[in-house]
Amino acid sequence: MSEVGFAVVGVRNFAGSYLRNIEELETEGKMKLTAVVVNDQVNNADKVRELRHKGIAIYSSYENLLKEGKSCVDIIGLPVSIPTHSEMAIKGMKAGYNILLEKPPAPTVQEIDAMIKTEKETGRFCSIGFQYIHSHTIRKIKKFILDGKLGEVKEIAAKGFWPRFKSYYDRNDWAGKSVAMGQLVLDGPMHNAFAHYLNNMIFIAGSNMHSSAQLKRVRAELYRGHSYIEADDNSCIELETNSGTKIYFYVTHIPEAKRDPIMEIVGTEGKITWQMNEDTKIELDNGEVIEFDNEGLDPKKEVFRIAADKHLSLIEDLYCTPENTRNFVVAINGAYDSAQKIKAIPQDLIKEFNNDEGEYQTVLPGIDDLIDQAFAERKLLSDLDIDWAVKTEWINVENYPGFNPFN
Repeated sequence: MSEVGFAVVGVRNFAGSYLRNIEELETEGKMKLTAVVVNDQVNNADKVRELRHKGIAIYSSYENLLKEGKSCVDIIGLPVSIPTHSEMAIKGMKAGYNILLEKPPAPTVQEIDAMIKTEKETGRFCSIGFQYIHSHTIRKIKKFILDGKLGEVKEIAAKGFWPRFKSYYDRNDWAGKSVAMGQLVLDGPMHNAFAHYLNNMIFIAGSNMHSSAQLKRVRAELYRGHSYIEADDNSCIELETNSGTKIYFYVTHIPEAKRDPIMEIVGTEGKITWQMNEDTKIELDNGEVIEFDNEGLDPKKEVFRIAADKHLSLIEDLYCTPENTRNFVVAINGAYDSAQKIKAIPQDLIKEFNNDEGEYQTVLPGIDDLIDQAFAERKLLSDLDIDWAVKTEWINVENYPGFNPFN
């Protein structure tokens, strides 16, 4: 078995984690970091010297990699800006490379449809880096459900509370933007920071181990508390699948306290609780309790292993693809269609201040309790009769053709 040659586009921000994961996995003998694209080699001179010293090829542009990398590169990792995902993935596949694309796959359904079309035309693959779809616990949960042990899944709900400071939004040109570089970004909590947890629920509701659930309709509310961004930072969504399962999602970047995501899956024969650290508890109506964790399997690394295994023909199917994440994109696009606009929360309700760590922070007092209540009652925020919340309409997303908020 020959080693799979990985290239990574970039060295800063999330690209750094790609480089570390591949280099740590090299000891397994299945893959090797062989090339890196560094556009700004002056300001990254130390990193360029380090990589060259290890024998890794350095390219000054993505185009140069595509033209000259065939001798050493099999899979290109794209931890790049959200607006460029589809274009760069398609270019890479058309040039003859397999692609590992960071989540979210693309801002619009039409972009992901173009990626699916390119996969079929080129025979190349595009694996999506939704790490928890590669995790031991999520896959074990889905098999448990598909085996009928939870009965019929009635509802799945998740919530998460992650503050995001000004430094987070200042880190690049597209953070906190709805549009950047002339393209849609939709950089809200559902589409970026908490995207894994929405995708988990849609995947778990799918009818087999490789599919996500087909969605029937969407209702969503998008709010903004930070005074200096244009995207949403406090959002909730309700989905209904074609099989009747309800999915609820509540996320905020303006909480009073940080709390990691938690998910509940309710079936006719019991309930599953899953936490971000992958601690999982199944409580069946017959009194049986089953608990498990990730058994030491790091899903971030599994993303790379599965892509390498697919390239080596050791597995038939990738875990996470443009096709089985399309319904995640449908959910996001449908959310914007439903909300119609991002509603600014009145600034007299918001607190913006320098916290004890010196970070400029935005908080909406009381939002934590409101989300807890909405989660418990399976309601959207406007259903709680909050003064600043705005009721929205259901949007039918069956056979969803495309998303264009500029019409």
